[in-house]
Amino acid sequence: MKQFIFLTFAALLCISGCNSNPKTMNKDFLQLATDRYSVRSFDATPVDQAAIDKILRAGQVAPTAINSQPQKIYVVRTPEAIAKLNTLSPCLYGAPQCFVFCYDDTKVAARGEGDNYGDIDVTIVLTHMMLEAANLGIGTCAVGYFDREKLIAELELPVNIHPILLMPLGYAAADAKPSDRHSSYRPLEETVEYR
Repeated sequence: MKQFIFLTFAALLCISGCNSNPKTMNKDFLQLATDRYSVRSFDATPVDQAAIDKILRAGQVAPTAINSQPQKIYVVRTPEAIAKLNTLSPCLYGAPQCFVFCYDDTKVAARGEGDNYGDIDVTIVLTHMMLEAANLGIGTCAVGYFDREKLIAELELPVNIHPILLMPLGYAAADAKPSDRHSSYRPLEETVEYR
């Protein structure tokens, strides 16, 4: 009887554990990435701190050039600060909070003469966070359209901090929907070439 219980337990472990191998595990990432869209209409419900912490953790583990981690992220969520951001960009879409993605030029990896990986690193970090937000049922939109000089002044950013992108974040409003272009993809034959 003990041997039967042991074998049954071992079989259950195998069944439940066979899919835990990272090489064979299917977390349906492609479906998540396909379903995620740029939300351009948010409701006023704030995102709780536990969810924000998970989203920030996703950015923390994102790859950056030589793991320099030059990102500096400002979580803007007070009504006063959001009101200020709304004067600097028309693209917050009513989000109750917004992340401001910057890089620190004292931490960023060099990319040749007078250039660095700051904007690339920040974009990778934002993408990780955007996908984790989608995984949690939270909407986002990457925004590059804002007045950088005024944002630097409003947030009183130090000279070594360079704003790159905004990411309004919140729950999609009832009328939110993907843009008409969301599911329009160029054929892989146009964007990929094998050599």
